[in-house]
Formats: sequence, structure tokens, C-alpha cells
Amino acid sequence: MLASAFTMATLVYGYSAIACASEEATAEYKQWSDRLAAAAKHHDAADELLCVTTIGRRWTWALNTLPHRLIEQAVSESEPARLGRSRIELLQMLYELRWLHSDGSEPSRWWLQLSLDLLEHNRQQEAFAVAAHITDPYALVGLQADNRYKRIAKSEFVERDILKATRKELEQRQAAARQRPRDLSRVVQVARGFMLLHRYDEVLKLTDPVLQGKQAATPESSPYEDLQREFPWILNVRARALSALGRYDETVALLRRACQESSEDLVSHSLNLASFLAALNRPQEALAAIPPLEHASVYGHAVAAWVRVVVASELDDAAGLEAALDDLRAHAQDYPGTRESALIIAGREDEAAATLVARLSDPDLRTDALVELQDYADNPGPARAIGWRERQKAVRSRPEIRQAVGAYGRIRAYAVPGVGL
Repeated sequence: MLASAFTMATLVYGYSAIACASEEATAEYKQWSDRLAAAAKHHDAADELLCVTTIGRRWTWALNTLPHRLIEQAVSESEPARLGRSRIELLQMLYELRWLHSDGSEPSRWWLQLSLDLLEHNRQQEAFAVAAHITDPYALVGLQADNRYKRIAKSEFVERDILKATRKELEQRQAAARQRPRDLSRVVQVARGFMLLHRYDEVLKLTDPVLQGKQAATPESSPYEDLQREFPWILNVRARALSALGRYDETVALLRRACQESSEDLVSHSLNLASFLAALNRPQEALAAIPPLEHASVYGHAVAAWVRVVVASELDDAAGLEAALDDLRAHAQDYPGTRESALIIAGREDEAAATLVARLSDPDLRTDALVELQDYADNPGPARAIGWRERQKAVRSRPEIRQAVGAYGRIRAYAVPGVGL
């Protein structure tokens, strides 16, 4: 939750007034941080990025004191907004500070993107140095899949064995959790590491004591510093493990509980529930689970439209289907992978294939598209979700897709779960 001072400033003075105040030549750090908080609440990607980069230029030290979630949101939301050089400037600032997520992990996706920019500006040694901090398995897959990273992928600075990297990442997450035993976000990261290695029973074993601790917790005595914020994510990752084990009723119950327990990420947890209900072919429940979206991010709106596509397809609601697809088409540059999967579910394979070719042709979207196209060892899931994956594979095996992949990258087999459907 944003600090109360930020919230009050937004309510009393209004977003525009805060922005005007920060533009004054004498504006101080607090005025810019107030503006950042207001921009984050409004999901104004351009202003979020402006605020963080301005703070970084004027008060570099403050980037290590700003709430992690504000920096993460600014970087994340500025990507689909295509804010280019300003975003790269911020990534460079964060790298020079050796910035880490609050759970101690490297922001590997950011370093992947920064290293490519450095390569493209003939700063190879700097690119290698940045890439050496890439630890996330899917970011490492991106290095191997996209031809533009070939010099980095062949260097000695990055791990080439993705399964080995995944195991090493898990070990690092476990060590980080041991260092901060009252930090529940680190337990969440360990559980996600187990999921990448298909170790579902270990997710359950890891999260059992967290559920017990939550039951025994009181406002005066909590086993974790971040229990309220992170407990719904414990429920979420535990639900994913139960789903992989075929225990769908328990999965739904945990996802519902995550919504009830959430005070900060209700939209995310509600959409996770809606998506899973859609995969279980329970369209009316899925539709009912979609939350109000007035405070949702661009990605949240895209996921909600994806759920509506699934529901409309199940209910033979032609008008609803077109309306949901039009919502996704209206924001063609925002999360096109979500739009592609929605088109496949809707039976619009030709448009889905054209969308994928366009993603591969677009330098800003190419790496993600290539990462999604790899041959993965997917987690088990509901029959409907498996059927969607098979339809997706059929679209991706088309000649025009294979030709585009050959022009820009390569496909390999990996022992980790896939991304996307």
C-alpha cells in the first residue's frame, strides 16, 4: 500500500497539482516522490518513468530508499509503453547501483534488455559485465533464442546450461531465505523455484508451516515481517502446485482465499482465480471473478479481456467475443502474447499467426516471442488448458512462423515449464 502521506496528497491536491509542484525549479525530493506515488496509483507509465529517472539524476542515493514496488512498477509499465531511451537510462542507473529486488534477486530481465542496448552501441565489454548478472532461467533462454545476443550467449560470462542455472537459482533463493527467515517474499521465491523444477510436493512441504504460522499469528506476534502482503502469494504458488498434481478443487479454494486475504494485489489474485476457472470450463464463475479494473494496470486489463474471450467462446456469445477481442486489438502493442493466445482460443488462427510474425519482426517484442516459442517441459494442468497448448503449437508450427524464427533466432528444448498458455 502506498504511504498514507502520498495517498492524502493525491486526495487533497490532486494528481495534476502534485505534478505542477514538482516542476518548480526548487522542487525537492519529497515533491518528486509524492508525484511518483500519484503516478503509480494512476498507472501513468510515462510519468512514473519521468519521476524515477529525475530522482535518479538529482538524488541518486534515493533509488536505494524508494519502495521497491514503485521502481518495479515504473520499469515494468514503461516497457509496453515503449519509452525507449529514458527507460534505458533508468536501467543503467539501477545497474550502476547494483540494485536488487527486495527478495535479494537480480532483475535479470532488466539486465537482459540493458545488455542488448549496450551491444547495439558497440559497448561489448560493458554488455558482458551486465549479462554476468543474469540469473533467471527465462532471461538466459532469451540470450540463447535471440540471434542479437549471440556474442553474449557464446561468452564465458553467462550460464549456458538452463537446467543447471535453474538449480543454481533455486539454491541462491534458498540461501537468501535462510539469511532473512522472517522475510516471506523469499519463501515465495523458493516455492517458485521448486515449480520450475517440477518439484510440486516440495512446494507443499515448504508452505505447510507458513499456513500454520498464519493461523497462529496475531497482530502483536507474526512469524514474518511481510505476512499480510506476501501470504496471498504463498497461497497462489501452493495453488499452482496443487493444480499440477491434479487437485483442482483445492486449487480453486486457495485462489479464492488469496483474494480474501489480499489487501494490496486484489486485482492480480482475482484475475488468477478467473483465469483458472476459465481453464476449468466454469465460464460464469470466471466472469464473476473478474474484479473492478479502475485501478488495474495495462496488463490487468489485457488478462481480463483474455478471460472474457474464453468465457464468450464457451457460451457461444459472438458479440461478447468480438468486444473482448476488440479490446485486445485496441492496445495492439500492449502484451501481444496475451492477444495471440486469446485469438487461438477464439479460433482465429490466421490472425494469431500474423500477430506472432509481427512480434518476431518487431525488435522490441522479439525476445519475448522467441522465449515463448521454445520447446518446454510444461507443468500438468486442466484438460482444457492442455488443449489450448496443443492448438498453440499447431499455429506455431506453420511455415511462416518457422521462417520468421529462422530469420531471427532458434528453438531448443528445455526441461523447465513454458511461459504463456
